[in-house]
Formats: sequence, structure tokens, C-alpha cells
Amino acid sequence: MKVKWTPCFVLLIVTMIIMLTCTITLGAWLMREYQAVYNNYDMDNFQYNNSKKGAIYSADGVLLTYLYQLNKDHVRLQQIAKPMQRAVIAIEDHRFNRHFGFDTLGTLRALYKDLTSGQAVEGGSTITQQLARNLFLSPEKTISRKITETFLAIQLERKFTKAEILEMYLNEIYFGNGCYGVESAAQMYFGKSASELNLAEATMLAAIPKAPSYYEPLHHRPENKERQELVLRRMVDLSLISQQEMTEILTQDVQVNQFTPRAELVTYKFPYFTTEVVNQLLTMYGKEKVYNSGLKVITTLDSRAAQIAENIAKAKVEQFQRSGITASNISLVTVNNQTGAVMAMVGGYDFNQDQNNLAMIPRQPGSAIKPIHYAGAIDKGIINENTLLNAGSKSFGNYRVTSNIDADVSVMVALKNSMNVPAVEVVNTLGINNTLANLKKFGITTLSEYDCNLAIALGGMYYGIKPTEMAAAFAAFANNGQYNKPYLITSIEDNLGNVVYLHQPEPRQIISSKTAKIITQILLQAVRGGTGTRANISGNEAGKTGTTNDSRCLWFVGYTKEISTAVWVGNSNNRSVGGFYGGDLAAPTWREYNLALIKQGIMKSPVRIYEQEIPMKQEMIEKPKEEVIPEQPTQAQPTQQENPSQAQQPTPPEIILPEQPPKIEDNQEDANTAPNNNPTNPPERESPEAAMPPEESSSSSQAQ
Repeated sequence: MKVKWTPCFVLLIVTMIIMLTCTITLGAWLMREYQAVYNNYDMDNFQYNNSKKGAIYSADGVLLTYLYQLNKDHVRLQQIAKPMQRAVIAIEDHRFNRHFGFDTLGTLRALYKDLTSGQAVEGGSTITQQLARNLFLSPEKTISRKITETFLAIQLERKFTKAEILEMYLNEIYFGNGCYGVESAAQMYFGKSASELNLAEATMLAAIPKAPSYYEPLHHRPENKERQELVLRRMVDLSLISQQEMTEILTQDVQVNQFTPRAELVTYKFPYFTTEVVNQLLTMYGKEKVYNSGLKVITTLDSRAAQIAENIAKAKVEQFQRSGITASNISLVTVNNQTGAVMAMVGGYDFNQDQNNLAMIPRQPGSAIKPIHYAGAIDKGIINENTLLNAGSKSFGNYRVTSNIDADVSVMVALKNSMNVPAVEVVNTLGINNTLANLKKFGITTLSEYDCNLAIALGGMYYGIKPTEMAAAFAAFANNGQYNKPYLITSIEDNLGNVVYLHQPEPRQIISSKTAKIITQILLQAVRGGTGTRANISGNEAGKTGTTNDSRCLWFVGYTKEISTAVWVGNSNNRSVGGFYGGDLAAPTWREYNLALIKQGIMKSPVRIYEQEIPMKQEMIEKPKEEVIPEQPTQAQPTQQENPSQAQQPTPPEIILPEQPPKIEDNQEDANTAPNNNPTNPPERESPEAAMPPEESSSSSQAQ
């Protein structure tokens, strides 16, 4: 019988050939990838918890911590209460006992959501896949990593029984507050062993691993309760418990231990810095290699500078509290100007109370951002060191900045005194796109599409800037315009002494040497007689203050010839500090810290940052028939200006609560945008109007 080759028949044959070819090609590729994963991770010789202890050291040889599982008390599966086992399986992988490492339905659902969203957003991982991720992989979400995770899960299923996999999983997962494994979590939250957990406690713990910092019950009880209910509903759906049991559990008020730090938490010396190093290592290598392969890690930390930073931050917060100043936290970061090496990092008042590292969390920068804007405009030739800028009230489209002076001022006067109208004019002339590009050049990684407005001229941003990135940005001013990305890890050796990682500096010329010198010359004057006088040591320190609306974030970012340090003062919950300014609290903290570095011989007494000065105008040309009124702080009553001789005198490091409202700070330096206090949850979008300073608080443009 002769086959009739119709177009439809030909199309069908071609389609089948293409599909067969694709299937064979895909199958061959998957087999090759599977074998590569098998070989790379040496699954034949893998033994769970066969660890070699590694260590992390400071640059000067001080042991910061050993690398092993922190707060991890291993227990056998038989020692874990049945309700705990069932709750975890119900919420994480209810087909755990029926699949062979990956759940086809769950994977297809996750793949569909990833493809429709254009990125990896859905987990869909089985318990075995999660275990593979915890043991071998970094936490990033990519399709290639998902494939590797799946292959590793299959190999784990071939090597271990379901009971062994569940035991490993329950001993590996993170339950927040430094607790790895269910035994540590049971002891931390309920003061009992994992074998003693009841259904209510078990479902509370099972609610945590999805997002430990968000669902842990010590600080987020409502969120934990909401997810606990989801765990219970899953258990009801799977007929593991009855509806009545669920109702009874939800009406119980389960008591959680008050936070008492486990001993292992304080074994991290300089814990904010060391924790950040560990996090970077986990991203680079995964948990199994970090904790079990005997790595030797050399960091950039100067232990003497770090100890001084910790001591001063703690003492200052306690001093604030004694004086009735409502600032409960300080973040301080020091970087080497020539290399970007992070020499000291303080992320908060007490690591055992709050492990969120404020040095790595963006905060509203206020007027501390202004030197970066001016540098961008000068470097592009839009303005120069002698340009006169209008300091009087002015509208830029629908964005109005008011002032109680009417004058043209030089760049030196405008930036030294942190005037608002000139700063907005500079950004408006530079252009928003160029402004954002300039910030990226300076290493700012927290920009948002919602920052495309003039509020950014005064520090109004959707997220803000990390103190670590702010310190590195200012370091470029001291380094002839060369920027070095801040880094914490210098080198890593394996357990045989082979160097497996060595930091390679990549300096970038982001502005000209002349621009860096111009900005430095202005910021020297800002410390000698502008908004930063309380940071003055020898007259060779440059820096800029910053204060956001309602005094929620207080900054001083300053540098000497050798180092740059960013100091942030405020509250983790974004509460107002109450009428104080960056020049009142952050600048004296910066000064006291640097004085201590000098006293201990860590830093020389500041010398001139650049030998050659650039001639610059310091002019204020008043407009005819207009009374010039010196600008005063936005949220304070007018006070008399200090005379130059007083302003030149260094202020003692002790903080004295002023009888009059504080002087010398930018009046409405900054915008209204609040920082995101929960790094796991982006903030609500601010409207452009909300991001602009109110007209009443924007009524002036000159601050001392």
C-alpha cells in the first residue's frame, strides 16, 4: 500500500523527529550533568557529619571562630517526637515517603511559576532537595542550581533510607536565633528536649524554616501563629490530626522562653563581622564544605580597631540612654582607603539581642549623600569648584524647596553648610539618570526604580544606603577618585594548605583626581567650620553629616588620609531620636573612635589628605533688597550662630544634652522616606509627595 505524503502527514513526521531528537539530546545532557554532579560532590565517599573543623582569623591573626555547626545538638530520629516529624512532613513535603528525591508534581508547579514570572520564585523542593541544598549548595535561586539540587537529592535517596534522610534534615534545618536542628530549637524556645515536644510546640517549630527571621516566635509571634495554623490545616487535610485537635491547639497560649542567648552565640568574636563572613562563605561554598572541610579563612578585620569600635558603640548607646536620648543603636564601619578592606564593623548595640547587622542594611542617608551628587556634577563638567548656585527658594517642576535666604553661593559654601536648594539644583541639572548612574559608580547597590525623583538629592530613597557602602564610597574621595569595593575575606586555604581563594583588588577610577581633591577640600571645611565641627581632631579630617526627617537616621561619614568610617545612629524600629542631628551624635562618636585609634597606635594623627590645595571661592552674594537670615535646624528654634573661633574647637567626646535645640545641622536635610526595617520584606512604595520634605520643614537652605 502506497503511503500518501500529505502536508499534514509530513508535518507530523517532522514534528516527531524533532521531538525525538530533542528528547535524546535532553536525556544525554541530563545524564552528563547527573554524572558531573556525582563526580564533583564525590557521593560515594560522602559521610554525613564527618567534619574537619575550620577556622576564621582576623588580619592580625586573632581567632574569630571555629567553623562547625553552631547551636547544633544532633539527635536520632527516635529521639524526636512523632508530632514534630509529622508536622514537618505535612508542611514541607507531604509526599516524602512516596517520591525518589524529587516530587514531579511539585517540580512542575514550581517550574510553571518560574517560567511565567521570568525568574526563580517558587521553591517546590522536597525534604531531600532541601537537605541537599543545606549540605552542598548556596542559597541562590537559579534554574541550574535547581537541577543540581535535584540530582543531589536523587543520589542522597540512593545512599540513605527515608528515616536517615528525615533525621539528617531535622538536624540540619535552621530555626532562627542561631539554632540549627530541632533539638537546639526545642531547648531554645521551650526549654525541653525534642522528644518532649507536644503538638502545639511541634507545629510552632514546623512553621519556622520557611523564613526563620520572619516566622521565629520570639519576635514574630503573630506571623508564627498564622503559619502554625497553615501547618495544622495541612495535618487535618492529611488526616494526621482531627479538626477538633486543630481548634484546641489554636486556642492555646503556648509559652515561649524569654530570649536567653545560647552560649555558642558569643563564641563568635566580633559577631557582626564574623557572621557576615560566614554568610559569604556559605554563599560561595555551601554548608557542607564550610562547616566540614577544614577551611582556614583570613579576613580583613583589624582586631584592635574592631574592639575599639565595639567598646565605643556600646558605651555611646549607654551614654545616650543615661542622658535621655532615645537612640538605641549604632552602626560603625571602617574601610581602608587604598584597598577597600573592612577593618572594623559594628552592626548594632548587642548581637545577642539582635542579630540583624545594621552595617549591611540600607538606611536613609540624608544629606550625607550630597558629596556624591556634587562629585558627579563636577566630574561631568556641569559645575566646577567656583560655580555660583542659587540658594533661594525654588521650584523644580512640582518639587519645591523653600529657603529663608536669597543669595547665590559658591559650591564650597553650599556643600560645606549642607544647603538644600543648591543640592537639588545640582541633581536637577545633572539629571536623574546620570545621578543614579553616578551612585552606582560609587558602589551603591540598593537603588530602586522608585528613586527616579528629585527627593534623592536630599537623601530621600526607597531603600537607602548600607553604612558599609557609604564608607567605601567616601574612601574614593581620599584615594584620588579610585573606588575599591569593600571586602571582608582576604584568602581561604583548604585543609591541606592549598590557597583556594585569594582576593584580587579591582580599583576603578570613578572620578578624576581633581574632583576627589575638590570634594575633599570642601569636606575638610565642613569639619573645620561647617556641619561636622564636632568630628574635628586636627583639622585634617573630612566628612559629611546627615539627618533624616524626624531625626530617624543620624549620620557622619568621614575620612582621613588612611581610613574612612561611616557612623549611623538611630533605632532599629525607625523610631525618632527626638530632635538631634548627625552633627550632635554621630560626629562625636566618629571623633571619639578615631581618637582611640590614634591613642592605640592603629592610626597616625591625621595629616593632610592632599598636599596641594585647589583655589576655591567661598562666596555668598546676597540678592538686592532681601534680608539674609541664617538657616537654622528644621526641627529646632533659631539659635545664635557660633563664632568661627568656637566652631574650630574640637568638642569633647562626652555628650551633654543641650538646653537649647541643637545647632549646626542641615534644616530639612532629608526626605521623608522610612528605611526598610525587615530585610525579608520590602517596604511599601512611597509616593513622590511623601518622599519630598514638607514645605514648612524645607524653609531654609543653609545649616551651620
